[in-house]
Amino acid sequence: MAAGASPLFKQIAQALGDAIEAGTIAVGAMLPTEAELARRYGVSRHTVRDALSELRSLGLIESRQGKGSYVVRVHRLSGYTQSYSSIEELTRFAVGTPLHAIAVDDVLADIALARKIDGGVGQSYVRIRALRYDHDDTSSIPVGYVEVYVDASFGRIRSQLHDLKISIAETLERLYDVHISRIEQEISVDVLSEEIAARLHTEPGTPAMLIRRKYASENGRIFEIAFSYYPMGRFAYRNVLQRKN
Repeated sequence: MAAGASPLFKQIAQALGDAIEAGTIAVGAMLPTEAELARRYGVSRHTVRDALSELRSLGLIESRQGKGSYVVRVHRLSGYTQSYSSIEELTRFAVGTPLHAIAVDDVLADIALARKIDGGVGQSYVRIRALRYDHDDTSSIPVGYVEVYVDASFGRIRSQLHDLKISIAETLERLYDVHISRIEQEISVDVLSEEIAARLHTEPGTPAMLIRRKYASENGRIFEIAFSYYPMGRFAYRNVLQRKN
């Protein structure tokens, strides 16, 4: 497949999405296997998985373990959408929509911050404040504001923030050979502060979806806590639950 301005997985997702919207691949039809798609486009199966993840995030397909992916919708969902069913999918989702850091500093947790992140008073963190854009289009209005607290012992993350291509969590895995064994996720509703609202070009007090995630290593140590704010109308969270036989 010829190289282009966008990543290969996005080119594949675009081609498959266009075929679905044109009716070439009908609703209910199964997509070719990962191996077949990899051969067709001359890419790795990892790239194919990223493309399928993109199609799931657009609401065009659903996937069932051991059975493959099938078409569920003709038209793409509008707005920024997240859809994943595993730690691997969640950490890989930042490919194509990476964070753009706007401020990085060192903080010591006082009582208020320790309560917010379920950490210890006096513990040191690298605080990263960042914006996320739909399809990484930085000329558009940001879809979300993210505030991340990384255990200070993982401080080398600073050197990677100027050009993130993957998630902070996956970057930490690669830098420190740490393995994410558990991600705790909590979704709630909040209102935007004046500072965050200004970053997102909206009014203070605007309702927003707040997603808090805590990343734990194999020994149970929490090494990253992230708070993501998405004003209503700019974000959709989509998840598929299946009954186990």
